Amino acid sequence: MAEVRYLGKLREVTGVAQERVEGPQVGQLLGRLSKKHGPRLGELLFANGNVAELSQDVEVLVNGRDIDFLDGLGTDLGEKDRVTILYHGVRGFPGG
Repeated sequence: MAEVRYLGKLREVTGVAQERVEGPQVGQLLGRLSKKHGPRLGELLFANGNVAELSQDVEVLVNGRDIDFLDGLGTDLGEKDRVTILYHGVRGFPGG
């Protein structure tokens, strides 16, 4: 089971700061979390309800490394891995 840590708004939505969750890959783990914590979490995590695509407002780190630089949602997880999920919700304006 990987240790999952929530930052920002996700901590409010889940009601916990961290928990241990089973999931062989990041995408499967996120799917399990959205089922466990309800549709609001899924709305924040996934783009247009598509569980195969993360929202632009979400950053997922595995052991401190952004999954964009690993295997994305297909990143494998082990027992001692730490997954940090951050919802920043700020897109701003291009060039500013």
